[in-house]
Amino acid sequence: MKIIIIARGYPTDKYKMNGIFEFDQARALVEAGVKVVYLAIDVRSIRRWRKWGYDSFIKEGVQIEAINIPCGRVPRFMLDKIKEISLSKLYKKIFRKYGKPDIIHSHFIGMGYISAEIFKNSKVHLVHTEHYSGMNQDHLSVYYQNLGNNTYKNMDKVIAVSSHLANNISDKFGIKPVIIPNIVDTSIFKCTENDYSNEEFNFICVGNLLENKRMDLLITSFNEAFKANIKVKLYIYGEGSERKNLEKLIDEFCLAGQVFLMGLVDRLTIANKMQRCHCFVLPSRSETFGVAYIEAMAAGLPVIATKCGGPEDFVNESNGILIPVDNKDALINAMNYIYNNTDTYDRNKISFETMMKFSPYNIANKLIVEYNNILDD
Repeated sequence: MKIIIIARGYPTDKYKMNGIFEFDQARALVEAGVKVVYLAIDVRSIRRWRKWGYDSFIKEGVQIEAINIPCGRVPRFMLDKIKEISLSKLYKKIFRKYGKPDIIHSHFIGMGYISAEIFKNSKVHLVHTEHYSGMNQDHLSVYYQNLGNNTYKNMDKVIAVSSHLANNISDKFGIKPVIIPNIVDTSIFKCTENDYSNEEFNFICVGNLLENKRMDLLITSFNEAFKANIKVKLYIYGEGSERKNLEKLIDEFCLAGQVFLMGLVDRLTIANKMQRCHCFVLPSRSETFGVAYIEAMAAGLPVIATKCGGPEDFVNESNGILIPVDNKDALINAMNYIYNNTDTYDRNKISFETMMKFSPYNIANKLIVEYNNILDD
């Protein structure tokens, strides 16, 4: 079986999360014995430095064929056309190198749309996985409604990463997607045996410092719950446009010794920190899935999550607490509850159940089943 994966980019040392969901699946498929060629069309701004033009290399066992074009903020129709021309040229090149694929598997609606435009009349089977939060809204813009109309109907199989997203796609486009979630890297996110009895109590949060993630609400709630308790700490990992506002909040509440903005770091650093923490908390307004939650759960942490579209699939009473979006009182109560009842959560059980559902091995096998079903029809 030969699979081409079409992605927005690939992770690098400088931009660790670029194309990470697509790359995780590609790596898992390679480890499962599938022949994968990873096509990346990266049209981010010139400020996102990388090697321009065509590139070909192997990363962690995955053959990557990429075109990097510094576009940035150009009109959508122009950006779509640039991606379409780039993908067409790149496909011709890799067709000569590797031959015809059995399946072309695109990720995210932008890549799915250009894949459908180029390959809808070809003899190659098309699969699309939707991750994009913009397709998980109650009301879609005309632009994204048109993209969905012209993408999903041309796919042999549409996959959604959560049930909420699958239901949205079904309602708006008449397509019934298969649900296959994202992957957790179980080689680094795992439970360890630590003695927490005499330690400070550490909350950890991982996410972009953007309005949607509601880090401001988290810091405000933490202030009200734990300002008087200097043994309770909050570590926030991530970067984004809200950093300065969050720094002001920390100064305003005099929390410099309790709340720490740790910046953008690699997964291993986060995994190591999780092993010294007691609870993961992220009060997002919207999540299509929520990989950070399952990474924390794989490390054995109970989680506090919002009912925002993704976590409802996997957060329950045995591994954490689900709260309403934008609800400060509920967040304060949840943080206080886990602080006072942390010993009631079975960290090993949380970790084991998460690994069984979201390990690279299990997700790769689910994908292979869907590929075989298509090829057998």
